[in-house]
Amino acid sequence: MASKNAKSKSKASNVERLESAGVITEQFTEGDKKTVEKLTEAEVAALIKMRKKRGPAPEGKHHLRPNIFV
Repeated sequence: MASKNAKSKSKASNVERLESAGVITEQFTEGDKKTVEKLTEAEVAALIKMRKKRGPAPEGKHHLRPNIFV
C-alpha cells in the first residue's frame, strides 16, 4: 500500500522546483517551460545549487541577465 500512496502524490515539476528556488521567473514562455521539463533531476539540482551559490538575481534587470536559467 505504501508504494501506491507514494505514486498518487504528485511530484513537483521541474518548472515548479526551479521557480520555488528562485532560478526562473514567470517570464518564461511555454516553449521554455517544455524544455525545462526535459531536464534530468540532476540537471535541475545543479541549477538550484548554482542559484544558491550566486545569490538572488537582481530585480528589474531581466534584460541584462545572461540567456541561461541562473
